Amino acid sequence: MNQHFSIKILFFLILLISNIFFSQNNNIEYLNYVKIEKKIDSLYDINHNEGIKLVKFYIKKSKKDKNNEALFYAYRYASKIFSSPQNFQYTDSALITSKISNNKNLITDAYLNKGVVLMDASLYKLALDNILTANKYSLDLKNPYITNKTKYFIAQNKIYLGLYEDANEELLQCISYFRENVNKSSLGEDNEKYYLYSLMSILDTNTKIGKHSQNKPFLNEAYSYIDNKDLNIYKPYFISCDGVDDYFLKNYKSAIKKLSDAIRLYNDQWPHITDIFYIGLSNWKLGKRDVAVKYFEEIDKEYDKSKKLNPEFRPAYELLIKYNDSIGNRDKQLKYINTLMSLDKNYEKNYKYLFSKINKEYDTHKLINEKNKIESSLKNQRTIISLILLITILASLFYWNRYNSLQKKYKEKFEEIISQKTILEKKEILAEVELKEEKLDLKTLSITDKIKITAPKNSSELEFYNKIPGLNPILVQNILQQLEKFEEELKFTDNQMSLRLLSEEFNTNIPYLSKIINVYKGKNFNYYINDLRIDYIIELLKNDATYLNYDIKNLASLAGFTNAVNFSDNFQRKFEIKPSYFIKMMKENIKGNA
Repeated sequence: MNQHFSIKILFFLILLISNIFFSQNNNIEYLNYVKIEKKIDSLYDINHNEGIKLVKFYIKKSKKDKNNEALFYAYRYASKIFSSPQNFQYTDSALITSKISNNKNLITDAYLNKGVVLMDASLYKLALDNILTANKYSLDLKNPYITNKTKYFIAQNKIYLGLYEDANEELLQCISYFRENVNKSSLGEDNEKYYLYSLMSILDTNTKIGKHSQNKPFLNEAYSYIDNKDLNIYKPYFISCDGVDDYFLKNYKSAIKKLSDAIRLYNDQWPHITDIFYIGLSNWKLGKRDVAVKYFEEIDKEYDKSKKLNPEFRPAYELLIKYNDSIGNRDKQLKYINTLMSLDKNYEKNYKYLFSKINKEYDTHKLINEKNKIESSLKNQRTIISLILLITILASLFYWNRYNSLQKKYKEKFEEIISQKTILEKKEILAEVELKEEKLDLKTLSITDKIKITAPKNSSELEFYNKIPGLNPILVQNILQQLEKFEEELKFTDNQMSLRLLSEEFNTNIPYLSKIINVYKGKNFNYYINDLRIDYIIELLKNDATYLNYDIKNLASLAGFTNAVNFSDNFQRKFEIKPSYFIKMMKENIKGNA
C-alpha cells in the first residue's frame, strides 16, 4: 500500500517538473521578436550565460521563420554578447544577412555594428572606416533612428580622438532625438538605451571642455528618468560622471566618495577603469600617493589581462614611473616605462592623427633614454653616475647655447620692430600723397551718403582694383577706402568687432569683404584685425613710456583683445617675441639712452 502510494507521488513529481520545463520553453517559443530582445537586454549584465542561450534561440527562431530582418538583429546581439573571435564572425554574418535582405537600413546598421565591435577591440582605424561607411549610407536614408545612432558612434570616435567640442555638438542632437522617441519601441531599435548613453557622453564631454555648469540639468534629467522607469542599473554610471566632474572641479574628496559609491553599485561585468583612474588621481592630488598608486596598479593589472587601454588613462603610468623613481624602485620603474612605450606604439598605430596631440610627460625619445639609463644603473652604478654627469654637462651647454641664440634673436626682432615706421608716420606719408591727388581733376562717384569714392584714374589703377574676378573695381575701391577710415578711427580696438559687424557697417556682404581683405591685405580677417591691434599697442609703447608700466592684461584690453593670452599669442605670432620681453627691452633701451 505504502509502496504503491510512493510510486504515485514520484510519478506526480516527474510530471510536474516536466510541465514546468516545457511550459518555460513554450513561453520562450511564443515570444515575439521585440519581447525576445527585451529579455536579452534584461539578462545581458546580470546573467550573461542565460543571455547567450537566448541569443542562440533568437538566431534559431529567425532562421526557422526565414525572417532575414530578425536574423540580422539576432546576429547583431550575438556580436555583442559573444567574446572574440566569435563576435567578429557574427558581425560578418550580420553584414552578409543585411546585404541579402537588400535593406539599406539593415546594411547601414550592419556597418555601424561592425565598427562598434572593432572599436571595443581597440581596432580604431578599421572601426572608423566602418562607422563612416555607415554614415554615408545613413545620409541616403530617411530613417532618423539609424542616422542618430550613427551620429552617436561618430561622437564616440571623436571622444577617442580628443575632439570633445565636436562630439558635444553631435551628442546634443542625439539627446534631442532619443529623448523625443524614448517611449517608442520597434524591432531592432532601442531609443531608451541610446538616450541614456547620450546623456552619459554629454556629461563626459561637458566635463572635458569645462562646461561644468551645464552638467547639473542633464544629471537631474537622467536621475528623474531612471527613478520613474525603475532603471537603477544605470544610476551608478551617472554617479560616476558626477564624480569625474568633481575631480575636474578640484573637489577631490567628493570625487572619491561618488566614484567609490558607483563602483559599489555597479551590477555588471566591466572593470570600470574610469572610476579607478579618477579615484587614484584624486588621492594623488590630496597628497595620498601611496593610496593613489594602489589604484594605478589595478589599471596595470587590467591592462596585463586585456592589452587595451584608453589614452585617457595614460597618465596613470606616468605617475607610476614618477612614484617608483622617487622611492628608488628601479625594477618597477623600468617595467612601467616598458609598458608605457608599448602603449605609445599602439597609440601611434591606431591614432596617427591623435598621437601628436597626446600630451606626454615622457615622449618616446625621453623614454628610451630613461630606459637605457635605468638598465645601466641596475648593472653598474659607476656608469650611471658618469652618464648623469655627461648628460648634465651636455644639457647645460645646450640650454646655454639656446638661451644665447634666443637672446640674439629677440634683440634682432626688437631692433626690427623699433625701426619700423609707426602708424602716425605712415599716415603723414599717405596725407602727402592724398594732397597731391586732390589737386588733380578727378571724377567723383557717390556710392553712399557717407562715402565718396573716385573712379580709377588710369588702366594701371583699374588693374589694381580689378584683382578679384566678379567684383566691380569701384566696389573694391569703396571697401578699401572704408577700411582705411576704419583703421584711422581705431575702430579695431572694439573687442566686439567681427567680420559680420564690419560687413554690416560697410553695407556689403561677408564673402565680398573677406575676399577683399584676403587679397589686398594679404591675410584673413582675424589676422588683419589682430595685426592692427598689435601695431596700435607697439605705437603706444614706442611713443609714450607710460604704457610700459601697464600690465599685459591692460594692454590687451586697450587693443581690443578679450584676454591677455590672445594678445600674447598674436604678438608672438607677428613678431616672434613675447610682449613682456619687448616691454623689458624697451625699458632697458630708454634707460641706456637716458
